[in-house]
Amino acid sequence: MSQQGEVCVVVRSDFLSLRTVQAFASWFQFNAKLSFIFIVQTIESAAYQMSLMSPKMLFLFESEGARIGSLVTRRLMGVPVKSRKQERVPVQSQVMLKKSVVAEASPTGGGVQFLREGLMNDFSKGGAQVSLGQSGVRVKDFVSLMYQNRHGRWVSVESQVRWVVSTTAGEQIIGVQFLAVSA
Repeated sequence: MSQQGEVCVVVRSDFLSLRTVQAFASWFQFNAKLSFIFIVQTIESAAYQMSLMSPKMLFLFESEGARIGSLVTRRLMGVPVKSRKQERVPVQSQVMLKKSVVAEASPTGGGVQFLREGLMNDFSKGGAQVSLGQSGVRVKDFVSLMYQNRHGRWVSVESQVRWVVSTTAGEQIIGVQFLAVSA
C-alpha cells in the first residue's frame, strides 16, 4: 500500500450518483487514511467531478475488464492512477494516422506528411487506443486520426498523443485524446 495503515475500500456499483459518493466521502472525517476505489458501469457527471477534488477516490469502469486488477494493484502500491471520465468501448476498426504538421524526416523528402495505418482497439468520447504496425509517434504529437464510423462515413479527429508503449516487435500502442472532430 502507499502508506502504512491506509485502508482502501473497493466498491462495486451499477450506477454511482453524487449523493452516494458524498456519503462515502463523509467517512473521511472519521479516518484520514481511508480511500475508495469505485468500480462502476455508469457514473453521474457530478459524481465524477468529486474524484477531481479528492485524490482519495478512484473511479474505474467495468468495461476496463482485465485492466481493473492491474489498475487497483498500481493504486494500492502508491502509483498514481487517474479516474477515467468516459467509458471506453472495445472496437476493432482500421484507422489512418497523419501528423498534423509536416514531418521533418519524411522518407520521400520534405513537404510530405507522416502517415501510418493502424487498428483502433477501444474508443470513448474523449479518446482512443490505437495499435500501429511501426514506430514513429511520440507523446505530445498532434495527429489526425481518420476512421469509418458505424454509418460507414470517414471521420477525421484532430488528436494529441498522450502516451506511447513500444512492443518488443517494434510496434507501438498509443493513447490519443480527441481535440476536434470533422466529418
